[in-house]
Amino acid sequence: MKRHQGRRILVTGAATGIGLATARFLAAEGARLYLVDLPGSSLEESTLALRGQGEVALLHLSVTDEAAVQEAVGDMVARYGGIDAVVNSAGVVAVEPALEASLETFRRVVDINLTGTWIVCQAVARQMADNGGGAIVNISSVYGFQGAPKRTAYCASKGAVIALTDSLAVEWGPFNIRVNSVVPTGTRTTMVQDLIDRGIYNVDAVSRRTPLRRLAEPEEVAAACGFLISSEAGMVTGHHLRVDGGWLANGYLM
Repeated sequence: MKRHQGRRILVTGAATGIGLATARFLAAEGARLYLVDLPGSSLEESTLALRGQGEVALLHLSVTDEAAVQEAVGDMVARYGGIDAVVNSAGVVAVEPALEASLETFRRVVDINLTGTWIVCQAVARQMADNGGGAIVNISSVYGFQGAPKRTAYCASKGAVIALTDSLAVEWGPFNIRVNSVVPTGTRTTMVQDLIDRGIYNVDAVSRRTPLRRLAEPEEVAAACGFLISSEAGMVTGHHLRVDGGWLANGYLM
């Protein structure tokens, strides 16, 4: 039995990485998908195969554009009759020494990772509250729980996503809206590969620090998202599901 058969699910940041892996996972489980990513992204090309599996709508927008997000939510409701779940995967990283980081860069990272997540959450929750509830999953990071050099904006934004998730879970629980986050470690996405290629991200060092001795795969993070928005997680809210190979549990440098 496909857990998400016929369910109406919005995925942001769906052109690459965790968002694309989540879209593929949900398409295979029969979901009716509404996928968004930035203008100029590879959304059409990367999701071509999915459109042969079932209902898939695509839209280019920035999650930081409140009017565009609200319009997209309205369009999804008009197409599918409602929204059952959302996975907020849109996000960026910046690697700069804190003493040299520009205010523009800091604001951009926080605007996309935190404010964009909030804008989408609010827009979909307004629909869910009027239609019996739903499920929201936000993508955080192990760096939402820990600091890291040269990633001040990223750590701050992902830590704030965790706090946002908790607050919304508490406030929206009476509307039967569940809000959780997934907390990945380094994951083999296009974004991480770019950092590897630039010599910024040391896979060997990260693997040694991780008890399972490897990076996560996007499909593993997608599976966690699929669980949290499923009926099997019906009593789970305000939870932060670690997909980190034991990274946060490890207090010993190996």
